Amino acid sequence: MNMRFVDLSHPINEGMPLYPGTPGVQIKTLHTLGKDGFREKQLTFTTHIGTHVDTPAHMLARGATIDRLPLASFFGRACVLDVRSLAGKTIDVTFLHAQSLETDVDFVLFYTGFAAYWGKERYFDGYPVLSKDGAKYLIELGLKGIGLDAVSPDVMDSEDFPIHHILLSAGLIIVENLTNLNQILNQTFTLAVFPLNVNQADGMPVRAVALLQ
Repeated sequence: MNMRFVDLSHPINEGMPLYPGTPGVQIKTLHTLGKDGFREKQLTFTTHIGTHVDTPAHMLARGATIDRLPLASFFGRACVLDVRSLAGKTIDVTFLHAQSLETDVDFVLFYTGFAAYWGKERYFDGYPVLSKDGAKYLIELGLKGIGLDAVSPDVMDSEDFPIHHILLSAGLIIVENLTNLNQILNQTFTLAVFPLNVNQADGMPVRAVALLQ
């Protein structure tokens, strides 16, 4: 069976772009082949760096953590919506209705085009965000989650993160900072966003992958 894999993840490295206020990534060499006969590194980073998943526990007092969610929560059929024309605007229910979304998808990903600004100040300004009615409409579709190639489904200066709360309260996961969505436009595919199984983690970096047949 021929299958094509598309990596939707940004690499993790020191100096990588981070949500403002997030401590920097540290990658330290602990052992080397020359000295110790094997290689080993120590990684220090928060649970919401790079391409990562938000679980309900990220913002809800009794929300499910990574270890409490079934593996199926991070795997399923997905499609991509092109929202590049909505930069600086909201993705509302009128727009979503016009997309004729397939009823058998588990994830809807939003191609904002902002992955092109990864590493630049522009990345954090003016990306399309979901409206409240848009988020509620997505919940009605029975999705497992949504994803986007931007830093957040909420505006950057949000203080109460209403879109996060709407989606997470309904049990959806949110995958942020995706990339390469341009390679899978107008296709339905299998999405895998498996995180490390860290006890009580509110989120975790993922290797997001699209599998196409």
